[in-house]
Amino acid sequence: MAEEKSSPELDITKNVTDETFFEDIKLENDTSEPEKKQASENPESCMGVDTASIETQVDELREALMRTQADLQNVRRRAERDVENAHKYAVEKFIKDLLAVLDSMDRALELAETTEGFDSVMLEGTQMTHKLLLDTAAKHGVEPMNPIGEPFDPKEHQAISMVESAAYDVNAVMDVMQKGYKLEGRVIRAAMVVVAKPVST
Repeated sequence: MAEEKSSPELDITKNVTDETFFEDIKLENDTSEPEKKQASENPESCMGVDTASIETQVDELREALMRTQADLQNVRRRAERDVENAHKYAVEKFIKDLLAVLDSMDRALELAETTEGFDSVMLEGTQMTHKLLLDTAAKHGVEPMNPIGEPFDPKEHQAISMVESAAYDVNAVMDVMQKGYKLEGRVIRAAMVVVAKPVST
């Protein structure tokens, strides 16, 4: 039986080598090289991302974070100050109620010291009790104000009258009708005072 001869078409197909096939693929790929180069140089453009816009957003977020941190620090400071003031002035209402007792003892001592024949033992006991009360109040930050001879200060003094005086400087406190008091440096009651004015000529 005679062998069959291959058709010309089949012979042409067999002559196409793998090298020719891959050369064709390479040529097709080479046509896209400029696009690849452009994409590698500008990755943002192929992704549709605006670098300037991102940087602006980052700056805005950074500023917002800094403002938030500053607000938190202010809140913390205010809270600490409020707690500190609460501790300092917790006894303010009690001290204000106690001032009436101190005023009564002041008047009692003035009367006892100016009354002839007053019992000296009673006077000494009253003085010791008064001092003990003031010392106890001082432990809690209470400080009496008796500003005789000091310049008049509207923040600490309440003038009830002005009297001509050559012995005191003008606008100096020449007499205290009622002592003032401070609590931790803050005035809780102004002193009621008499202020000196120039002598008229």
